[in-house]
Parts: sequence; structure tokens; C-alpha cells
Amino acid sequence: MGVSSSECSDVQVTYRALETLRGADGSASTTVIDVADCGAAYRFMMALLAVTPGQWLLTGTPRLLERPIEELVEVLSDIGADIRRMPDGWLIEGRPLRAETLTINCSRSSQFASALLLISSKLGLKTLNIIPADAGSLPYVRLTLACMREQVSVPAIAEVPQNLGLPGDWSAAVFWYAMALLHPDNEYVLQDLSLNSIQGDAVVADWFARMGVKSTPTEQGIRLSADYTQMRQPMAFDVADHPDLVPVMAALACLLPTDFTFLHVQNLRYKESDRVKHLAEQLAPFAEVVELKEDAFRIKGKIKSTWPSLPYRFHTMGDHRLAMAFLLFGNDALLDDVECLRKSYPGLIAHL
Repeated sequence: MGVSSSECSDVQVTYRALETLRGADGSASTTVIDVADCGAAYRFMMALLAVTPGQWLLTGTPRLLERPIEELVEVLSDIGADIRRMPDGWLIEGRPLRAETLTINCSRSSQFASALLLISSKLGLKTLNIIPADAGSLPYVRLTLACMREQVSVPAIAEVPQNLGLPGDWSAAVFWYAMALLHPDNEYVLQDLSLNSIQGDAVVADWFARMGVKSTPTEQGIRLSADYTQMRQPMAFDVADHPDLVPVMAALACLLPTDFTFLHVQNLRYKESDRVKHLAEQLAPFAEVVELKEDAFRIKGKIKSTWPSLPYRFHTMGDHRLAMAFLLFGNDALLDDVECLRKSYPGLIAHL
């Protein structure tokens, strides 16, 4: 199974936004840049529009406009950007900006740093400081640097490996690792993935190795083979750098005779939905969801005889990661929305 990034709606939304920007070059009127529900395009376009002469209205879905971006706006405003919040988005008067050194708070999203890196050549940026030091999802910042390094000089921030292993999507691969564990008699081959990938979510190979899933590189891709008998002990996962993996892992916990604890989950509340809240609500009939503290929770799977009547109707909240997670229940699941899968994995239903 492989995922073509060009088919993902997030990629298409970003491409259309860039096409709109290019088509408006030199226009004196306000150009609307609608990024729908794409958080990455929201942050990246905010930075790009701030340094692109013209008048822009950056907008999207109501949920998108609730998601964190204020830290990025504050840094851009401090160096002279003209950005004003409006009822339906952000009004931006693009202009040349300069800054050799910047500090960005990435406690709520690493995309703030990536956005600044993407306009670093426009700013003349030489040093980007990221706080706090343990900000989540920093592997994505290193990924941004690695992708940029082939094209332009980049600010001092971190060393990155030269062997990138970029083509595949490890955030989607977690679904098939879970399937391999649940259906050990089946064979799964994940195309276009590298075990040496710089993508942070490649950690799933190590996580599932602890659960008995072996990842074997082949000419076709990574072949998965599983030994379900190894799943006995409770496990804990630090997901500060890997929040997109949590929904599938949480659903998997409901289907295994063990407990999963997830640590540093606070940024899951700022995604396409409040994933901590909605996972707890939707998985409650199948597991005991214990909120240990604000940034951690545990899934304690129930025996199948205590499950609700099946098939069970799951509410995805329009969130592609939740939809992917609930599909692990197979024929026991009815989803109110599978179109949201187009955001990151439009071919998933066909692959299933």
C-alpha cells in the first residue's frame, strides 16, 4: 500500500492557495486565500502573505480559525507585519520584512517554526530560536530544514541527516502496523517507506517492534509480519513529537488485551477536532478511558462481551485521523463521514 501525496486534499488546498496568490500578483483589491481546514496551509500562508506585497484575507473553516496561530502572528507583527483579525479570518497587508534573529514559541505547534523557515530567505533570517526546548513535533521542523536545504541556505537551528527517506507517509503507516498486529495471518507491504526516514512518525516501527511486529525492507517496500502472542504487558508512549499517531493507537488499545498510556497529549486538543475529548467519548463503549492529568490518558480495553451492540456508529467530527482510527474496528464500525479521509489518505477505503 502506498499513499500519493498529490491525492490528499491538504496538498490540493495548499496548491490552490499558492495558485491564487500567484494569480493576484500586483492586484490592488483584497484577494481571498481560503485554506479550508488545512492547518499547515493556514500557518504557512500566514507567513508567506505577510511578506508578499498585496492585501490578503486568509480564511478557512470555523474550526480552522479556532486553531492556534497567535504565536506566529505575534512574531510577525513584532517585525512590522500588518495583520489584523477579522470575523471571517485575517486581513494581511503584505510588505517586505527583515529579521536576522527570531524566537518562536512552538509549545502549541511546530508549524510556527516551519512557517518562519519557509520565508527565511525573504527575511534574511540567520538564527531561529525555538522555545520551549521540549516543544512537541520538533522532528517536523528538522524535516522542513532537510527539504529546504537542497534549494536555499537555511538559518542555524539544528543538524539534520542527509539520508531523508521522504517519499512515504509514516503518519498513515501506523494504520497498517495496527492491522498487521490485529490480523497476523495477513501480509502487508508498505510502499515508498524507509526505515531511515527523518519523519518523526517513523517511530511506529520501533513501537510496534515492542509489540511483536517485524519491519523487513524489501524491493517492494517494508513488509510487516506480526506475532500477536507478544502482546501482554501494559505500554506507555510519549507522543509529544507524534500526536498524529494517537487516534489509531488509542483505537488499537480497545482491541487488545492490554493497556496503553499516552503521555504529553496536550497538542491533540488543537487539531481538526479536540482529539482527546472525542476519542474519550467515542471509545467509551469499548474501553475505560482514564484521564490521568491534563496531558496524559490511559486506555483500558474491555472484554468483547461488554461491548455495545454492533455495528456501532462512530462520529468522526470530520477529523481524518479519527476516521482512520475507527476503521480498525472493521465490519463492527459504521462511520458518519469517510470523505474526511481525503485530507491525508484518500485511498484508504480502496486499500481496505
